[in-house]
Amino acid sequence: MTAGTGRATAPVRRAARKPFAGLTDLSLERELLASGVRTLIGMDEVGRGCLAGPVGVGAVHFDLAALTAAEVPAGIHDSKQLSIPARARIAEVVAAWQPHRAVAYASPAEIDALGLSSALCLAGRRALAGLPGADLVLLDGSFDWLSLPLTFDALEHYGDAAGVVVPPVRTVVKGDGTHVTIAAASVLAKVGRDGLMAELAEQFPAYGWERNAGYPAPVHRAAIAEHGATVHHRRSFRLG
Repeated sequence: MTAGTGRATAPVRRAARKPFAGLTDLSLERELLASGVRTLIGMDEVGRGCLAGPVGVGAVHFDLAALTAAEVPAGIHDSKQLSIPARARIAEVVAAWQPHRAVAYASPAEIDALGLSSALCLAGRRALAGLPGADLVLLDGSFDWLSLPLTFDALEHYGDAAGVVVPPVRTVVKGDGTHVTIAAASVLAKVGRDGLMAELAEQFPAYGWERNAGYPAPVHRAAIAEHGATVHHRRSFRLG
């Protein structure tokens, strides 16, 4: 009943939300296959703008003939377009869909020592080390950090990653929102790193990493001001 009228009010019917379909366009992948590219790795990074925690790189290996001949699982999209529960579900979908996948990291100490771009290169090489070789890497963004040369110190101290052969790289601006091969990597990277930061939050609860994943949220900056930086903070970044 509506107050003061004595008349029954019909319930408001809300339109049902359509399921999130995700990305399905494989036109670029078909073009690459036609040009002779048989295998590719979709790659994306996560954690670039964080104050704490590692940078992460997700990578997924695709056989283009198999990819273009089958249906793409529903829901795969840029991780930023997905809710937290949807990300976790889609990460499981990607894992079941493509067996050759990896998420690798470069630590805060490595970021401080090498610089952010070279640390991303190191993490990317670590991801490649866990995958079969490929003809091409589709890398999200406009800058090819994966092909940067590692420093002499990196060659000496960073193990198998230093000897990885980096395939030719093609950068794609906003590729995680347009190409399923990159979006799959973005979801794995985001879910993997968020989980790692949630684990670290149990040891350092004041910083709210289970919610902000190390990004410069107000509660994170306030905790740095009150408690100082931890071993997981990037000392080369402006923390104050």
